[in-house]
Amino acid sequence: MTRIYTFKNINAGVLGWHLDLGKGDAAEDYGEWFWLDGQLESGYQFSLGLFTNFPPSYRPTAWYKARWGDRPEMRLWPAVDLHVATPDGKVHRGIELFPPESFKPAPWGVSIGHNTYTGKLNPRTGMPESYHLKVAVEDMTIDLKASVVATGVVFSDEEHGYSYYHPVKKRALGWWPLIPRAEIEGTITVGGKTIRDKGLLFCERQLTNLPISGPSGQLWWFWGHFFAGDYTAVWTDSAASEHFNYRHFSPFVLWKGSDVVLSTYNFAAYVEKFDLDSDGIPYPSVVSLKASDGVREMTAQIVKGTITNRLESYVRQRSEVRLQLKHWGETQEVRGEAIHEWGCAPDWFPKSFDKAFKQ
Repeated sequence: MTRIYTFKNINAGVLGWHLDLGKGDAAEDYGEWFWLDGQLESGYQFSLGLFTNFPPSYRPTAWYKARWGDRPEMRLWPAVDLHVATPDGKVHRGIELFPPESFKPAPWGVSIGHNTYTGKLNPRTGMPESYHLKVAVEDMTIDLKASVVATGVVFSDEEHGYSYYHPVKKRALGWWPLIPRAEIEGTITVGGKTIRDKGLLFCERQLTNLPISGPSGQLWWFWGHFFAGDYTAVWTDSAASEHFNYRHFSPFVLWKGSDVVLSTYNFAAYVEKFDLDSDGIPYPSVVSLKASDGVREMTAQIVKGTITNRLESYVRQRSEVRLQLKHWGETQEVRGEAIHEWGCAPDWFPKSFDKAFKQ
């Protein structure tokens, strides 16, 4: 039976870790992580990944092989991946791997060596109230306290909340924007320079113990989130492969402050224009978004991007977003900043496709 997607508030089951998915035959395919994106008023920006181990989709890449390809045991080690962009446009990245015993999960949080994510729940509602990040990688440190503004969603009405789950084989795929918006304050240090700052932070959880790229998983996808005034949005438009009957997964959620004002699967992201990066590889330079629930309609244009990470057929950007929200004949326009990705499986295009463009 085909699963019917819906929207529900997050619960304790998605706040915690799902280490049972990494046991037995699934151990080589398992990966789970927190991912956070922050923007600070001073112009500093950062992204942080806290991984049980690097997910399987990383391991075939030249980037991974160049660092740890001759040490196969490292593929199952916990990792901390920190990117910091300074106001002058320089991007600093540090990755540190830790022995497996360094990973200490919590009901909402984790310790990986000296790096900690400590979550606090509201004793009355049981929902996230705040969390504290303390991370040090190479010459970068962040020490930030986050106050939750908006709590996130799951996309299934089943208790486990997975986007895909095979109950017999115990294979799953999960993506949950846990805390789409939090207000943060604290310190960030790069190269010995420390500043005290405040800003906004996005936090999500992803997990898989099945192949998510190539012929058995995703063919291509858009993913992203933005802050625009009081509005926060999160989305994905993901195309499955033939193995999953080409089924699309396309949720979009928009919050104003702490309240959801638009949630729908009637959503599409599409590339209006491709450009070439410095290596001559195509990337989406203009992306449009459109979502509607029959009452409100959201359109947005994502432009003027800066590539922050490139991994073969995957690209991640930080861009300007121009939002239009239409309701009962009135249109509100807001600008902000988006973090967004586009990627595709290597076999999405036929190998001879480039011949169509040769003169």
